[in-house]
Amino acid sequence: MSGRIRNLEDILAPFGARPFLEEYLDRRPLYLEGEEDKFAAVMNWEILNRLLGMTTIWSNRSLVLVLDRETIPPEAYATPAPGRDGGQVLRPDPVRVRRLLARGATLVANDIDQLTPELSSFARALEEALGGKVQANLYMSSQRRQAFRVHYDTHDVFAVHVAGEKRWFVFEGRAEDPIAHPSFKNLPQEVHEKAKGALWKEIRMTPGDLLYLPRGQYHYALAEDGGCIHIAFGVTYPIGIDVVSYLFDRMIPDPLARANLPRGDREALAARLRELGARMAEILAEPRSLEDIERQMAGFRWPRDRYDLPRILEPEGQRWEVRGKGMRLVNRGGRFALVKEGSRQAVEVPREVQPMLAWALERPAFTRAEFDHAFFDRPSEQRAKFLQDMEKMALLRLAV
Repeated sequence: MSGRIRNLEDILAPFGARPFLEEYLDRRPLYLEGEEDKFAAVMNWEILNRLLGMTTIWSNRSLVLVLDRETIPPEAYATPAPGRDGGQVLRPDPVRVRRLLARGATLVANDIDQLTPELSSFARALEEALGGKVQANLYMSSQRRQAFRVHYDTHDVFAVHVAGEKRWFVFEGRAEDPIAHPSFKNLPQEVHEKAKGALWKEIRMTPGDLLYLPRGQYHYALAEDGGCIHIAFGVTYPIGIDVVSYLFDRMIPDPLARANLPRGDREALAARLRELGARMAEILAEPRSLEDIERQMAGFRWPRDRYDLPRILEPEGQRWEVRGKGMRLVNRGGRFALVKEGSRQAVEVPREVQPMLAWALERPAFTRAEFDHAFFDRPSEQRAKFLQDMEKMALLRLAV
């Protein structure tokens, strides 16, 4: 049955998230058959038609056409038009696009994972479970026309089939940890043909099916006679090169890293390189570096914020985050003061404000409705002024 995708367990049902994480992730492909309407709420013909009808959001970069394994030049289906952010873009012309699709061209809609709540929820579920960044492209093909030659992707792929039928050819060959760099992206086709290896499995995918391919796994796909749609959710993870980027920022304050390299003295240059290597090793051995990298990995995902209108426009719907870490309220002979730990500075707190401040500092966040309920006996003007004053003092932050 079609339903809301809330987590990885839903995506991989009935197989289960745990066996996938333990036996397949980053190890080997996995093909799962699913009920026909399993992903119907994520994408279907109606949703696709609606998105394509929003013509001003597309350009030749976000909407690409491919025919017989060759990318169609943008000039063949797009015309200059004012961009949404100024300037000009090449905007796909629906009339020309429809003609090319009728000839069997494959439509590629890039970066669609934020265009509907359902797509964003699916991507968020993958990000939260896998600790990576997720980006989604849609592929609409027909008429047994092959769009892409055998290739690998530089990210993990969760191919979700939502309409029609398509045959996938997955090979045993797998490139070792490729990344989105020209040295991997621009290899001659003969290299891929040689490296793909023997056919691992031919898979006939129908709506509700899912195919997981770890990055580097060789494959290609071929649509059946009727139109078909699948979405490729690509997942990228933090890698060692991200640590190199971190080191770059950490070493900027270090004079050793900013100094000119020795010129004309090979031994001096070798000695400097050893010094730089030792300094990098020292930095990475620091507890701070471990904490920083762990923090970066924990936050390695795209922002997927949502608006909650009109609730946030009403005072009772507001939510406040308490920013009072290290702050405490002290009683000095009947007079109250706000003191920051490690500091002797204190800010006197009026007696009538003390109960509201003490209540706020006891929790990480609260809603306006909770605050008003706790202090219903105070005038509304006094409650509003307290919140405004605390926001000015950076003790509270309005979360929207």
